[in-house]
Amino acid sequence: MVRKKTLKRWRDYFDEISTVEFPHPAIPSAASIHGPVQEITVEDTEADLRKVKASKTTGPDDAEADLWK
Repeated sequence: MVRKKTLKRWRDYFDEISTVEFPHPAIPSAASIHGPVQEITVEDTEADLRKVKASKTTGPDDAEADLWK
């Protein structure tokens, strides 16, 4: 009986968080870049990810550093 109540509570909880819309700040827009754009290489990205410290605050994408790693 307790197991059924627990499972129902979890089901209700996940139903709620998967259907409720949470307010998020708008992603800021930037001016268009005219001219050549510097290419970002895989090596640059990997080097920067090694420098990122875990559990830091999120940026505008709301993704934690651990997710990228």
